Amino acid sequence: MRKVFIFCLISIVACSVIACSNRQDKYSSPNGENTIIVEYDFVSRPHVIHNGDVIWKYEGSGFNEEVVFRVEWIDEDTVTLIYNDESHGGKYFEEFEIDL
Repeated sequence: MRKVFIFCLISIVACSVIACSNRQDKYSSPNGENTIIVEYDFVSRPHVIHNGDVIWKYEGSGFNEEVVFRVEWIDEDTVTLIYNDESHGGKYFEEFEIDL
């Protein structure tokens, strides 16, 4: 019985750690010259990574739910991150232009 309890406890802890890990989304520029990774921490704050370096971090507080910022390429060296929670009628609209 003790072994079953320990196994269940370890399984619960492992699942909790996996569920709180960072999420990454990879985006390539229109011509494929540049690639960025948008990594979200456990409170959905995005960080933009280019060539292995963090080039931009979201400075606001985190979010209570899982959110996704839309990525739009302006040109090969400029990207826009857009957050628009339509359920609040644009109240929390945010847009960030990032030069690579």
